Amino acid sequence: MQKRRARRSGFSLLELLIVMVVMMVVAVAAFPIISKNLQIIRLQSSAQDVASVLQRTRIQAVKANGFYSVVFTTFSNGGQEACIDLDYSGGCTSGEPTIVLASNVTLITNGSGPSTAQITCGALTTPCPTGFTGLNYVALGATVPASYNARGLPCVGNPATTEPNPSGTVQVCNEWDSSVSPAAPVGFLYLLRYAGSNSNTYAAVSVTPAGLVSVWLYNGSSWAQQ
Repeated sequence: MQKRRARRSGFSLLELLIVMVVMMVVAVAAFPIISKNLQIIRLQSSAQDVASVLQRTRIQAVKANGFYSVVFTTFSNGGQEACIDLDYSGGCTSGEPTIVLASNVTLITNGSGPSTAQITCGALTTPCPTGFTGLNYVALGATVPASYNARGLPCVGNPATTEPNPSGTVQVCNEWDSSVSPAAPVGFLYLLRYAGSNSNTYAAVSVTPAGLVSVWLYNGSSWAQQ
């Protein structure tokens, strides 16, 4: 009796091609979602790093019984870093506590990006959007270094664009901003942007007059505190 040959199991070439096509379609469909999530992760990580260096600056000012500021510098390739300006040079030098923003993440200083009124609303004549309660302070411009005094409170030099320097001519770090009327407690707000290939993602780091540092993410219509 002739033995039957065992039937070989496996996939045909056509079946393999179909599976590969399906996998490619799924990958293409999922890529925008994965890319967006990576943007958010990198942006949030950079925002947390900025919040961390702000907290360290506050602690350093209290320990030194003096004034210290956070400054941002830009690399030749467009990347940015932030540091505690221990030597009052206006930039980041060797030995200073420094963080580097993730690739494609930059500090916005030209006033572009989504409105941050929801975060700081309620101060002076800035009403809060319906359903939101802001932190109730006037944020200084992003080009003004966020500074802390010996009490660990946010402050600004005189004039506002001059970094407080105990060893120089500017030795005043005011807890009240006299550039607005009436004068208001000093607070800071940094707006960060991740520039994606198809869209931008935004985060913010706020410093209230009491020194509280918070990270915020923008979902396209409103801000959510992290």
